Amino acid sequence: MIEYSKQISERWGLPHDLADLLCAAYERGDSPYYLAEYNPYLANATDIAAIREAYAFLADMEEISVKRKRVANAYKKVGKLTPALEKRINIVSDTHVLDDILIPLRPNPKSKGQLAAKKGIDDLADLIAAQTEEKQPIEAMAEAYIGKDPSLKSAADVVQAAKDLLAERFAYDDTVRAMAREFMRDDGFFEIIPKNRKDERFGRYADKLIPVNEFTNEELLTLFAAEDEKTIKFKLNVQLFRMTELFRQHFITNPDSTSFYCICEIIDDMWQRLLQPSIEQDVKEGIREQAESWAKKEIESGLSKRFADEQAAPSVFVVDMSAKKDYIVVAVSASGSLLGATTEKKPGDGRTFLTERLRQFFNRHRPARILCKEGAAEIPENFIKQANDCLTNLVEVTKVKAAPANCDPCASEYMKQREFAILDSRTKALYGLAISFLQPVSLITRLGLSFYTVHQLQKTLRPGKFTEAVDSVVEYAQLLAGTSIKDVADSPIAKFRCVTKDLLAAIKAHDAADPICSKNDLLQVKGMTETAFRNMAGFVLIPNAENPIDRSAAHPDQFPFIEQAVNDLTVSRETIIANPEVLLSQPIDDPTQRAYAQRKLVPQLQVAQRYQGIVSQKSKRRVKLGDVKEGAVVSGRVTNITPFGVFVNINAVCDGLIHISQLTDQYVETPDQVVSVGDRVDVRILKVDTKKRRISLSLKNIGGMGKHTSGGSKVKPTKGQLDNLAEHFKNR
Repeated sequence: MIEYSKQISERWGLPHDLADLLCAAYERGDSPYYLAEYNPYLANATDIAAIREAYAFLADMEEISVKRKRVANAYKKVGKLTPALEKRINIVSDTHVLDDILIPLRPNPKSKGQLAAKKGIDDLADLIAAQTEEKQPIEAMAEAYIGKDPSLKSAADVVQAAKDLLAERFAYDDTVRAMAREFMRDDGFFEIIPKNRKDERFGRYADKLIPVNEFTNEELLTLFAAEDEKTIKFKLNVQLFRMTELFRQHFITNPDSTSFYCICEIIDDMWQRLLQPSIEQDVKEGIREQAESWAKKEIESGLSKRFADEQAAPSVFVVDMSAKKDYIVVAVSASGSLLGATTEKKPGDGRTFLTERLRQFFNRHRPARILCKEGAAEIPENFIKQANDCLTNLVEVTKVKAAPANCDPCASEYMKQREFAILDSRTKALYGLAISFLQPVSLITRLGLSFYTVHQLQKTLRPGKFTEAVDSVVEYAQLLAGTSIKDVADSPIAKFRCVTKDLLAAIKAHDAADPICSKNDLLQVKGMTETAFRNMAGFVLIPNAENPIDRSAAHPDQFPFIEQAVNDLTVSRETIIANPEVLLSQPIDDPTQRAYAQRKLVPQLQVAQRYQGIVSQKSKRRVKLGDVKEGAVVSGRVTNITPFGVFVNINAVCDGLIHISQLTDQYVETPDQVVSVGDRVDVRILKVDTKKRRISLSLKNIGGMGKHTSGGSKVKPTKGQLDNLAEHFKNR
């Protein structure tokens, strides 16, 4: 693939060394997602969209490379592979050109040209093609061939057979085919013929010949989609005289030859009967693919923002009050996940709607909006008021029009799956109503593209292309969020080229037998390759890992850099997770690493914040005093404050003590001027006395940007100091 490095460099504006790197990564089987997130050089220089495009280009070239070998072998098999032809085949990068080169070896045996070839008129055809000046006309020379075949009853029959044969020969000329494509692409025009002349969408195109380059990409896609639906005929053509003139310049070598007019007729027939239909289709498909490539970029850009908004948005509740004795509340996330449902009895007069169970349901899912079906029973004002009181914020009530039967998500195949089949009809209907209102990006391809629209270009793209665009957005977002080790088999990681089903099964079996406690433990899995580990390790999260960095989306390649920061800044790993921007406060000489840390590593570490409340199995066990290392910086929580110091739980068999003199370099009267009970602090272990069971700690010389570090700690004034200050201003 390295031979395509120059093309990638030019097309995507990458330096040559990075283009080489990308080509090598493709050959190794690296995922574009790995390169976009964990290769510092590419991550800084480009984005996932460009890397995906370059990978698609390399995949096409890989496919063409296989096809080149097939074409060369086909010519070799019949003894027609010359060194010049082989060299030409090896530099082709267009599948249409390869098809052109191969066509002469695979003619249609029932074509007019092939049937004419069997009638023994090859010599006459060669004479016409030679374009010599003869003493007698072509018709006179054709008389010698009359009767060679029962169908050759006259000189006109013979000449026509020769024309058919030569028209096919000319049409097989790959140079001519390439010229025709280029000319039609640059100078062609479209003709739109609506099936219904009164269709307002296409009226402005009627009876017009519009050059290809005057259409926008969106217009082209709309017209191609209409052609698929058979509502228009979408014809691509060129001015006949200009095309035939081009061919004449190529084929006619002697305008004074006896066969001049015959050659002109052959050229006209070749174009109209043989070349135009296939060339038109090729060029139209190329134009459509180019427009679709543009549309995919637009869709991916738009949906990325919409998907991110969905992930951050609060849930909605759907309420049905139509039953006499009870009502139902269904919680749905902004991304379309069914969070839960509860059925409650309707209260009597003066009683509250919000039972303790429903109150907990509200507090758990905290909706920003309550939906109800348009035309259904009204939601009582009391219910809304009590919900607002419970949430301490105003929830908006929205009436939603039920979707038509053909667009109702409940009718989709997705909703017939087992997880939804167990829902009762009321719950299922309310969930469908929520989906119709939310129209989440992540569900559109699972439900089906006909249920709702998430982008204005959705209906202009072929379904497969649109699905690719949506999947790429959703998969990338899921990868950035990280995947728990338990869920790897059901994540986008399973689609990586270097990750096999056997490897996924081995990971699951290994974790069941001997839990994976760190990212590097993946190397112990049977069948794990270097490429597979490199590509998946960053995206895999270990929620119960002892090292909090293993709970993040940081790649093990970056662990040495993070550990160096821990040592240089004298902070704990927990502080790095709680505030990853601490990393940027250390001097980083390498500009590539600095840019990478800011753009990628910081958000990767933030992923672990969702697991901050989880305690690893090892952390649940108290550390023995003999295992506590003097000089280490660890994270702990303040458990008690005394006049002489502060006790901190660092997960050892006993709490450590920060003497008041070790709290800060500033003078303090009482420890509570610096910390409070419950504060999380980074501390240095000064000394461990195993005999007296004492651990001495210090807050001095702890770096970073945390609240209780020498760089960021603040000494609060005592009550006496505040009273003296107040008295001072009072007496002024």
